[in-house]
Amino acid sequence: MKARRARLASLAALSVAAALWWTRAPTARAVLPAVEADAFAALTGRAAASTPELWERLKAMGVAAVVLREETAAELASRGAMLHFSRAEIEKWRELGLIAPDRGPKPDSLWARDGRVLTRLSGALGPVPVEKAGRGGSAFSGSAAAWTLELPPGVDLARVPAGFDPETVAAVSAAGLIPVAAGGGPFASVAGRRLWTRVLPVGARPSEILRAVHGRAMRLLVFRPSAGAGLDDNLERLRAALKIVKSAGLPAVLPAAAPDAARSRAENAARLFLLYAIGLAGPLFAARAALGAERTVRGWVAARAAIAAPVPETLAGLSAAWAAASAAGLLAAASVAPERREELARGWTLWTLSAPMVAGAAALLGSEGPALRARWRAPLRARDLAAALVLALALLGLLAPRAALRAVSAWESADRFASAADALWWWQWRWREILIGAPSLMLALILVGRRETPVKGDGAAGVSVFFDDPRGWLVLGLLAPAGAVAAIGAGGAPPALAVAHGAAAWALGATLGLVWAGLGAWVRAWVDRPGGAQVY
Repeated sequence: MKARRARLASLAALSVAAALWWTRAPTARAVLPAVEADAFAALTGRAAASTPELWERLKAMGVAAVVLREETAAELASRGAMLHFSRAEIEKWRELGLIAPDRGPKPDSLWARDGRVLTRLSGALGPVPVEKAGRGGSAFSGSAAAWTLELPPGVDLARVPAGFDPETVAAVSAAGLIPVAAGGGPFASVAGRRLWTRVLPVGARPSEILRAVHGRAMRLLVFRPSAGAGLDDNLERLRAALKIVKSAGLPAVLPAAAPDAARSRAENAARLFLLYAIGLAGPLFAARAALGAERTVRGWVAARAAIAAPVPETLAGLSAAWAAASAAGLLAAASVAPERREELARGWTLWTLSAPMVAGAAALLGSEGPALRARWRAPLRARDLAAALVLALALLGLLAPRAALRAVSAWESADRFASAADALWWWQWRWREILIGAPSLMLALILVGRRETPVKGDGAAGVSVFFDDPRGWLVLGLLAPAGAVAAIGAGGAPPALAVAHGAAAWALGATLGLVWAGLGAWVRAWVDRPGGAQVY
């Protein structure tokens, strides 16, 4: 009866998975290499509008967009595009008799020869008309006709946006580049599409560039020139960086907007619930798959190749966990729309990394409930506070490593060290699986097999030290499937690439786990040798 219910539940789960995958929204991917207009134009010693050959050269190199910074009214006045006559200045001129009381510019007004300059400001200042003044309206005798704009009281020109320089926009567009407004947020709007922005120097390492390219589905990758180098050196470094971007194989043009699937509010809520349910249950299911595969293969190894134990069964368990976690991650990626998934990526990733470990610890250590309650009622000791502090720091390092390293002023050094591995450029995304999750899961599988199949003379078969308890290692081992589900389901990297990275990460972690197991066996043999200290 139980087997029948299990088969029916598996069939229902497969049906739901197939329906989700069939109705998933397509994920459009693109990376637009871009440069900052003012920074690169400054290398030529000319204004951005006066360097059309530079933009054409950048377009031929593979640049797709140019980031333009919106000017302010104060900047227009500082470079002479218009003049600002303050009230104090006009009153002083009238006291000195330089201008008649009823003539000259008005106090707190702007003056420009080109009316289009003031038109750029009229929208930001509200319904303020731009008026044309004759020769008498100018502050300079004999000057040509000018355009004036009277400022509202209390206006700060440094806070008045003047839009983009039309000549710069025209020069950039004529070269076939997309003008993009510089923003202070994490993303920019390009042709009605939202692109996540990442700014890198032109001399960035290949690992940093590849992580930026694959970190988001829609990426605006802005390159900044090196301050100590000239134009030719910066262009050469930019050319090398663009080759790395091109090697990723992602399009440098915006894809057509996909039709918006009209889903009801109930369906969206159900999909969101399913996303978080997969984040919790996916790693736990993967751990159960690992234990089941280990137990199955262990019986086959014991009957045919006992000398190979415990390597085949532990590798089989890891392979089953990786397959189950990858499948759960793909289902999470198919459960909600790509745009919504990227909005939830950070919070959902934190949930996926922490919730399964909490649930696993509660389930595996539930038998210790009376002992834990008794320990909780015991008087507080200094070592209890130290243990709580160490646990809090460990959780902070696991869930927010960047914040933890910055708190101890070690982030820059760690980032340089992590960026040095160009071949494993993705390892910063999967370090929990490589260094903690997969090795701990392998050690848990080894200890489970050793306890269920004790070997004569094996000191680990009895009740030994804490490090021989498979439950603790299994809780830490949940980081491996949790990391795989989070990396695939969040939708940053392409799903196929994330699955391949998971396979490589788990292979590295399995190697590290075997090394740890070998060292543990050597230490145990050293402790248990005749005349040695037995640790129980």
